[in-house]
Amino acid sequence: MSLPILILAAGKSRRYGAADKRFTKLPHGGLLVNAMVRRTRKAGLEASVVLDADDDVSDKIDAPCILSANANLGMGHSIADGVAALASAGTAEAVLILPVDLPLLRIASLQAVAQAAQANQIVVPVCHGQRGHPVAFGRDFWPLLSALTGDVGAKSILRSRVDCVRELLVEDHGIYQDADTPETMSELLLSLKPRLRPR
Repeated sequence: MSLPILILAAGKSRRYGAADKRFTKLPHGGLLVNAMVRRTRKAGLEASVVLDADDDVSDKIDAPCILSANANLGMGHSIADGVAALASAGTAEAVLILPVDLPLLRIASLQAVAQAAQANQIVVPVCHGQRGHPVAFGRDFWPLLSALTGDVGAKSILRSRVDCVRELLVEDHGIYQDADTPETMSELLLSLKPRLRPR
């Protein structure tokens, strides 16, 4: 059975300005949020996108969307609402959590984290000593995820349950190269620009 993955797309980045990073146009065409959905599906995962209930843009997204009534209170609330919706609808032994703004994340990294996931573990990918996403939370930790509040995401769970955290080594800088500003996004997308093949 494929595992669910929550793509977090409910927040509004102040550093990103007036533009909406979720709908950044990629060099090869398409929008960032839908490219992330396609990537997770190619990895064999069941994607759901978490949105702010007051900012319902689900008609532009190529995946089922979970509308978080409390998303404006911070990322922790988005995760809690997303996990609560999954818990009531399925029996998966783990869920992967992924921010939407990681345009260089590789399919192989998604697959590796999913394959390592277990009900009693938290799996965190690491590249050259730096942790990234997606993070797989076994079902044993879903009650903690569903109780999250504030804007620090699930870091509190990683700190409090360090004995259950498994670091998974990957060769993929894309696990942590997020796009917090339009300038950073432009730099990252240079890596995705189509290159002309020599004749």
